[in-house]
Amino acid sequence: MTASAVGYEQVRTWVEVMLGTTHATVVRTTAWIVLCVLTAQRITAAALARALPADQAGSGRARLTRVRRWWTGPPLEQTVVSPQLIQAGLTLLSPGQPVVVALDTTRLGPWEVWLAGIVVQGRTVPIGWAVIPYPWPKGRFRTTTVALLQRLQNAFPPSVSWSVVADRGFPSARLFAQLRQADTSFSVRLRLNVWVTVAGVYAMVAAHLEAGRLVVGQRTAAVIGGGQRDQPLVPGWIAVSAAVVVPPKHKQNPGTERERRQRATARAKHRARKYGRHTTPPSATARRYAQTWVLFTTAPTVAHAVAEYAQRMAIEETFRDWHSGWGVRTVGVALPTDTMVDRLIGVVCLTYGLQMSLGQRLSADPLGQRRRAQWTATDRVSWFWCGQRLFHDPGYDWRAWLAAQWNVLIDRFVPVVDKAA
Repeated sequence: MTASAVGYEQVRTWVEVMLGTTHATVVRTTAWIVLCVLTAQRITAAALARALPADQAGSGRARLTRVRRWWTGPPLEQTVVSPQLIQAGLTLLSPGQPVVVALDTTRLGPWEVWLAGIVVQGRTVPIGWAVIPYPWPKGRFRTTTVALLQRLQNAFPPSVSWSVVADRGFPSARLFAQLRQADTSFSVRLRLNVWVTVAGVYAMVAAHLEAGRLVVGQRTAAVIGGGQRDQPLVPGWIAVSAAVVVPPKHKQNPGTERERRQRATARAKHRARKYGRHTTPPSATARRYAQTWVLFTTAPTVAHAVAEYAQRMAIEETFRDWHSGWGVRTVGVALPTDTMVDRLIGVVCLTYGLQMSLGQRLSADPLGQRRRAQWTATDRVSWFWCGQRLFHDPGYDWRAWLAAQWNVLIDRFVPVVDKAA
């Protein structure tokens, strides 16, 4: 489907609602980017230039110049965009489904990108992001993480309870203090060398495991932090689980096992090349607890904490959509400033959420369900992939169906706009 067939005015109306009081020039440019990304399903300059409609006349060079200028404008203001993205994500959840926000980073060459998203159907709907240079400037990782969470805490509706899940790179006393301050739940995995207080003993997690103060299958009261100003004391619970995650049924076969072994071998060779003979092999303690999850959490039970944290992997699928599908890493590596990368990621988050919403509506529609049955025999397709088929389905013309969706998508955000007004 071409950009002309989708319609610029429909996309612009949706973008205007999402960006609220943002300057009209930014809205107009963002609408063009979103439209071209939807139709091209790539974010590289060449793909976006080809996606421009015929009435936007110009040579190939002029189109490329126009696309490259798109990233030089101001970044999207998250205090305006995040509340709308949050509402979009909440509308995709099933009734009664808990709100889990996954937090992780991805590398774009000389840039480190933070992403926070609501876990929905094996993906994350982006609601916030941040960008800093890589290697990280001293002290920026922790402050960037805390600042991102502060923005999300201000953007979430007060009536909505939500929980943060994150991997072992994020734990810090300041992070947990910020979460506790706003009464935000969390389940965050700890490294074995993190210092915590358990039963009055201040030691590393590994030492507590070895001494039996932390036991697999139990939830134990603990305190993180040293009591200093930048390391406040934060109470919580440590849940320990050694349950091995079983792969999905369709991945329980010799071929997938062989691929896993090949990836493990390749990673070992990479580590050897990266660190050379100075690389030290994992200690006996690290090997013993390699498959053990040690979670600092507010969850009431171990099972609750484990189930909550397991949803973190959904953000990896979103990163795969970004990099393998849309080519975000390819574009981000070449951008010279963090402002340009911030603008790029903001547009990607906006468009990704829109495509997920379209995929969800297609999957709930009887016509879409019949088409899904023709696409796959197992029905293992994501809402993101279904949204992609709307613009690249050789067997069906979705223009009439798509035209009927814009008013519904826009009406979802009327209460937020009225409240802001």
